[in-house]
Amino acid sequence: MWKRIGIMVCALLLAACSNESDQPAPTLGADAKVAKAYLEEQGYDVVSYEGDRTLSFEKADLLELPTRSTWEVQTTPPDDYIGRDIRKERFIVRDHPLDDVAELGQTNVSVMMVDGEIIGGTSYPDSAEPLTGASYSLDGKTAEELHPDYMEWRSEWEAKYSE
Repeated sequence: MWKRIGIMVCALLLAACSNESDQPAPTLGADAKVAKAYLEEQGYDVVSYEGDRTLSFEKADLLELPTRSTWEVQTTPPDDYIGRDIRKERFIVRDHPLDDVAELGQTNVSVMMVDGEIIGGTSYPDSAEPLTGASYSLDGKTAEELHPDYMEWRSEWEAKYSE
């Protein structure tokens, strides 16, 4: 009896461990194809497609992480997208300004899209170790680089979205 239980436990463990490798690679839909072409036009070498996510946010979320850190590195204001579904097409690329920040020499990018149109995106270094910190813009800039007087910009942001 113990032998049967042991065999069953081993079989379950093997099935659980092998489940991840059985997952099919995500396929490029229409939005992903647009995003991939955009990234290639920007000079990035697309290594892989990592799938998509859909998200939305409300005005109050613009004062909280992670929504605030995503939108503070966009050149497009968030106002037209409050309450709307935003699709994030996720890729790993090379030849990006953040490639040398971590040991893998490549970068994760998320292209943000609404109704098939690119509205912005984020990037962060691809690393074997977990990373902390705020998002970078799609082209690897920090919020401080995009808003030279960051503290003044932040005060205006908080006043606008806390109303």
